[in-house]
Amino acid sequence: MKKSTLVILLFGIVVISILAWFISDSSREVLTAFGEMENTLKTNSLSVEIKNDSLLSEISDKKLVYKAKQVDSLTTNFKEYLESVKQEMLGSIKDPKNYELMDKPNNMFFFENGLSEKGEEFIAKMNQFRDRLLILVETPSLKNEINNILNTGQVYSRNGERRKWLEYNFKGFPLIASITKLTQMQVDVSSIESKIFLDCLGK
Repeated sequence: MKKSTLVILLFGIVVISILAWFISDSSREVLTAFGEMENTLKTNSLSVEIKNDSLLSEISDKKLVYKAKQVDSLTTNFKEYLESVKQEMLGSIKDPKNYELMDKPNNMFFFENGLSEKGEEFIAKMNQFRDRLLILVETPSLKNEINNILNTGQVYSRNGERRKWLEYNFKGFPLIASITKLTQMQVDVSSIESKIFLDCLGK
């Protein structure tokens, strides 16, 4: 083998090695960023829950107290369901802070050609929660917000392709990204609860 050819070959190997290291290192940084975001969301969720307990205790009208407690029960149950989904996704991962072990997608919601039974259950739970919440809320702006946040209809990707909501939000993403998405949903639900309680206090 000519010396020049050998040099080019070695140079190519070095470049490929550097790129592989860079991609691997970047992937670790992305996974860690998701993990840190998930921890921040958990902290925020706890703060909102404490605030909601305080707001609930301030509602004095008996009819509104009854309604607010129904909302509290619905949101608590749904957040607990989301937590159970997260734990099922984590499966055998013993250290939930080892984000590098969460780089592979979790396909619990999907079969090759559509949604799995768990995926269908997840959508059904979301739809049921949203519809029951809407029955308890009268303010139009709150109804719109609930519909927007808990919408499970088809969405459009950046290239204009129509996709199912669950696939758009969870299919093909690393496990830690899916866990973070579920935690964000818990925060969103707590935020909706806050606004409903504030609406009750305003009346």
